[in-house]
Amino acid sequence: MYRVLIVEDQPAQLLALQKILESYNENFEIKTSSDYDTAYHIVTGSTIFDLFLLDIKFQEQDWENYSGLTLGHFIRSMHCYQYTPIVFITSIPEKIYEALNDTHCYHYILKPYTATDITQLLNDILHSPLVKDPSFSFTEFWGGQLSIPEKSILYFCPGMYRRIQIVTINGIFQTTEYTLSQLENLLHHGFVRCHRKYLVNICHITSYDCTRKTLSLSNQEIPVGRNYKSSVENAIRGIL
Repeated sequence: MYRVLIVEDQPAQLLALQKILESYNENFEIKTSSDYDTAYHIVTGSTIFDLFLLDIKFQEQDWENYSGLTLGHFIRSMHCYQYTPIVFITSIPEKIYEALNDTHCYHYILKPYTATDITQLLNDILHSPLVKDPSFSFTEFWGGQLSIPEKSILYFCPGMYRRIQIVTINGIFQTTEYTLSQLENLLHHGFVRCHRKYLVNICHITSYDCTRKTLSLSNQEIPVGRNYKSSVENAIRGIL
């Protein structure tokens, strides 16, 4: 799950940005703010963000002391955000130099922008080494809280006694914390439900036999249920 903070004082722009991000990746956890003070309290809270989208100028506040640039300086001063991508959104081109050099922001977007501008930028950022790979956290059946990279997960399937098995490239874990349906909603991006008993990681699918209705993952064959055939084929289109 990627955590994003959007700070934009224009309601229509804020809503548009939020919808673009939600459409791009349903696995985003998005927080929003329309003013400096609220954004400051969010940044200093318990949530650790992976990306910041900051409007440079807040119309209703003191430009010198309460701007997106001021907030960007503060964010960059925090040890946990020394390298976290900050993207400034602005209609003031002359402030770009300051944004790039003083806060070492990742990039900037000039208004007016399009959804394509945002999605192309997100593609670059999420493939950047500055953004850590998303992880999946759960309580292991035998005890302890674990967090493993999502990319290491091959698939989820039911185990014994209402447990869910988490089959990874490094071994098998078990949990009773989630059902498959809950996991399907939680890990929608990058995973597809292919059967009532299987939720698979798309990036590990090596082949699909539409005649036998099976997927191959790491030398294992996973069945594709009749009710899930269409969603599987849509998910892997362009991958295989």
